[in-house]
Amino acid sequence: MSEDFRDRISSSGLRLLVGSLICVLAFAPTGATAQQTLESEQVSYVFKPGDTLFRLANKYFRKQSDYVAVQRINRIKNPRQIPVGKSVRIPFHLLKFRPSEANLSAFRGAVSIASDGQNLTPVAGLDIGEGSRLTTAARSFLTLELEDGSRVSLPSNSRVTITRLRHILLTDSVDYEIAVDKGRIRSKVAPLDKKADRYRVRTPVAVSAVRGTDYRTRVDEASGTAFSETVEGTIVVAAGDSLTAGGLISVPAGTGAAASATGGLAKADLLSPPELLDPAKVQSESDLQFSIVSRDAASGHRLVVASDAGFVDVVSETQGQGTDLDLAPIPNGRYFAKVTALAADGFEGMPATYSFKRQLSTLGGSADAGDFGYRFKWFGEGDGQRFYRLQILKDSKTAIPVIDEVGLSTDTITLSDLMDGEYYWRVGVIQFSTDPEDPEAIQKWTDFEKLTVAN
Repeated sequence: MSEDFRDRISSSGLRLLVGSLICVLAFAPTGATAQQTLESEQVSYVFKPGDTLFRLANKYFRKQSDYVAVQRINRIKNPRQIPVGKSVRIPFHLLKFRPSEANLSAFRGAVSIASDGQNLTPVAGLDIGEGSRLTTAARSFLTLELEDGSRVSLPSNSRVTITRLRHILLTDSVDYEIAVDKGRIRSKVAPLDKKADRYRVRTPVAVSAVRGTDYRTRVDEASGTAFSETVEGTIVVAAGDSLTAGGLISVPAGTGAAASATGGLAKADLLSPPELLDPAKVQSESDLQFSIVSRDAASGHRLVVASDAGFVDVVSETQGQGTDLDLAPIPNGRYFAKVTALAADGFEGMPATYSFKRQLSTLGGSADAGDFGYRFKWFGEGDGQRFYRLQILKDSKTAIPVIDEVGLSTDTITLSDLMDGEYYWRVGVIQFSTDPEDPEAIQKWTDFEKLTVAN
């Protein structure tokens, strides 16, 4: 037997037929039941010429003696004589692995990363390992990229633990698991081309798994309900702690599943993507303002802004109950906005994505009488060269301007020859971008103000 343990076989001598129950959303069992459920997950290996359980154990099992468990599970009488082509089931927890890789792709605001009892300083490209805990504060965001290209994004006020980040040697497959302790995450999972590849998201009351899709996971703090919403692809749902195929239901794109703390399971269609009014307008005010076409079924809306179309680098987000959403100031640039409708049952709807330009350009003005006439003054914020225009109309806002001064580079002008009467005035600005690749200028006007002149 000891000689068999010392045997080695080449990697080219192995061909894998891998099967495991993946793509499952089920209530997470606790204690011994949870451990038993995890350990029941298995892969299948097809024996080739020269294979023995001893050789597999020596190379791919965590302990050589684990061959006994595999022999018992598969009811193998003689571990040295296994027919070529026989499929053998092996529990995942018996298999050797190497640590897989993840790194911090992008982050904003106050994020915390704890690993091995130490707090790590967040920097782009930082390696993140199994067991790490990641936390985002208010108005803070981060995105991880896993070894296979999958991405995990945390919005504000969220906390997760990376419970599995492994590469299984026998199956040459990935084994990922993220535990959501608080808040939300978005999982953009790369297609898993090996049957043994696993990606799971665990919450206090549910666990989800997929083979390549885009979906969201959220834990409601008040009720403890875990929501899972499929944007692309398909997941499946199993109520309770059963992983048998008989309890599975399909949750394709456009639908969601909610697992309650009391054991209930609900499925719902997600609200359709909402529409932004005038999405192409330049966001030039101090606070960004977005207006949404009202839908009767929506109880509110959420808006997320990122610097890239894949929403890896999330910059800001907001949500509200109405159709008008304001966003705190962000730097100038080109951005992408993703808007979703929120349903009364707690589900977040399908997203609509728009691109927009942000260029701060505010403008205000005042007029008052002075010793030398009437002084008109204007002010505002914005980077880039600014030129102003002053228009004054007599008696009506629709009249032909009696004064139309253009190309003003100062912020004040005094007029001493205004005759008695009623006037309407306004000031405009044309502001050029500091980006040499952006030739488009901002043009805007203040509202008309009334001025009565009595000399």
